[in-house]
Amino acid sequence: MEYATDVLKCLLMKLIDKSVGSKYPQIMLRRTESVVEKMLTNWMALCMYNYLRDYAGSSLFLLVKAINYQIEKGPVDYVTHDARYSLSEEKLLREQIHHNIVTIQVIQEDLDEKVQCKVLDCDTISQVKSKILDALYKNTPFSLRPSIHEVDLGMWPEWRHGRGGHLTLADEDLTTKPIGGWRQLNTLAHYGVKESAIMSLIAKQNDSFTSNCTGHYSSNSVAPIMTVNGDLEQGVKMYHLVKPVDDHLYMQNCKERTHKAIPEIFLTRLLSTKGTVQKFVDDFFLTILTANEALPPAIKWLFDMFDEAARKYGITDPEVVHAWKSNSLPLRFWVNSIKNPDFIFDIQKTMTVDACLSVIAQTFMDSCSTSEHRLGKDSPSNKLLFAKDIPHYKEMVTKFYDSIQQMPQVTDQEMQTVMQQLSMAHLGEFDTIAALKELYIYATKYHDSIHEGLEQDSYCKRLHLGHKLENVACTLEGEETSTC
Repeated sequence: MEYATDVLKCLLMKLIDKSVGSKYPQIMLRRTESVVEKMLTNWMALCMYNYLRDYAGSSLFLLVKAINYQIEKGPVDYVTHDARYSLSEEKLLREQIHHNIVTIQVIQEDLDEKVQCKVLDCDTISQVKSKILDALYKNTPFSLRPSIHEVDLGMWPEWRHGRGGHLTLADEDLTTKPIGGWRQLNTLAHYGVKESAIMSLIAKQNDSFTSNCTGHYSSNSVAPIMTVNGDLEQGVKMYHLVKPVDDHLYMQNCKERTHKAIPEIFLTRLLSTKGTVQKFVDDFFLTILTANEALPPAIKWLFDMFDEAARKYGITDPEVVHAWKSNSLPLRFWVNSIKNPDFIFDIQKTMTVDACLSVIAQTFMDSCSTSEHRLGKDSPSNKLLFAKDIPHYKEMVTKFYDSIQQMPQVTDQEMQTVMQQLSMAHLGEFDTIAALKELYIYATKYHDSIHEGLEQDSYCKRLHLGHKLENVACTLEGEETSTC
């Protein structure tokens, strides 16, 4: 890591030198195209790992769980992923769906007592299985849990006898009736499941579904892409809560009649959900925008480099350095973490949760921007949702940068020690041979430019790096190094 940090510093200074001569120096590091930008992303992730694990990760975990909990309190369309309680207008269930909460009693052979699980009578069988798995394996990593596709849902009414004394419920079976080319997925209400029904998860007897229709699933997805097999009518389409309207003219007329009323109604619904998870958003932002002893020294070192570069090149516009800092830590690391918590935690991220997290990530991005966003009736709902909060978040970002600036300087020796400790902490965790192979592939692609650069640089020429690179190429190509 010490060597990687030296290389990163060298490349960053060259990038800064190039950027300050451009018309818009503040867009530096906004993309991830060059080597230094990609290198900064990975370097930042390594430097922030302990901070995320020991300090900030818990608040992000609670935020994700709070969003998921709120979503599952109301109906969620299994096919479209639209939810009654959503932060995203794109995944908002617009129709009013009548539903009731049902508490089921779950019995399992390996459990001494029944486990209570709250579900909705409008839930599909797969959704019920997912919620039961959450209740049974709440402290188990998601990758170690059984999949909903590996278990059947059995109901144990005393007055019925199915396979093994229980009735197997499924998203589709012989009781699923087609209506005009559509089939509605079975729900608990379809089976007439009542309060305190006794259910259990049973290992599937074979690889096929108990129904006549096969669903193709991705490993981390809850919802299926349905294809018709067996004796089902060809062309039958599946829906869950809302059957799509086939008549496009009818849909167009509905939109024309209700266009003015829809945004306000939906925004109120979104604001209601936002109010429920607001505390968790605030707590997370406060956690990651607080400069304290838990913050990695690497962040102070990097931000000081930007401040020093601004002084060196006579940059007086504070928005430029603000943008550099925002593009390096908040937008490069935190936005990626917010949108992809499943990269950090062993959890499931549904498409509905993903859409909500994208709204929070966009809010965080807007909070790191120095430009003012003028909002109007035609502004996107994700902008309107946190419109009153963003000025406060912007103050938090500015204060965070100012606090880091006031922290004691990190010397080169201290930085070297930190990087050495980081290297030792992750010793043996990375495949260095694979990394060297990727580097060699890259070097081969740009061989002439790299060799020319090594020969022109006096320091590299003194170390004969150009010749050494040729020897590496000869060795890997199976040629004698003496002939190189």
